Amino acid sequence: MIGVGYSNGGQLVMRLVHEAPELLAGAVVIGATWPVPDDVLLPGVVPAPVPMPMTLVHGTRDPIVAYAGGPMPWWAARLFKVGGSALSAPETARHFAERNGIVAEPVTTEVPHRAGSPRRTRVERTEYRDPGRPAVVLHTVHGGGHTVPGPRRAPRILGRTTADVSVAELVAEVIAEASRV
Repeated sequence: MIGVGYSNGGQLVMRLVHEAPELLAGAVVIGATWPVPDDVLLPGVVPAPVPMPMTLVHGTRDPIVAYAGGPMPWWAARLFKVGGSALSAPETARHFAERNGIVAEPVTTEVPHRAGSPRRTRVERTEYRDPGRPAVVLHTVHGGGHTVPGPRRAPRILGRTTADVSVAELVAEVIAEASRV
């Protein structure tokens, strides 16, 4: 099974990767980052890491979960009844790459702009890969908000949505990679 989650659902998927990896063959996480080490609340006995393919998607102008990491905005912490500090999106990707045993430096490429997609965002794909290890991929949506990429725009308050990547296609990539592992 591939775990797919957005925002708090993404946090849940990341917890499953750590706490119940036997349930997942891979993961796609949108608009969520991993907590800083002092804020990670895991059970006393955590299973050994199980490498699995992961894709993360995060907007650089996310008003709720900051791409750069740090503490949750006070209003979001109050509204969603959460708190603590988080790693940045790139640090989160690196965390999962290290967890997968990947030591190579990541490679970043520009994702081609799709016809008909608004040009208010651009997407970079950063891949962490080592032979024989499941990849970790971070899609950075420059100018993107706390949104799920695809053809439907999110409410304006959440920021811009890109159509240059599709979550359905990203899930298919993770499924394909999981079948090779």
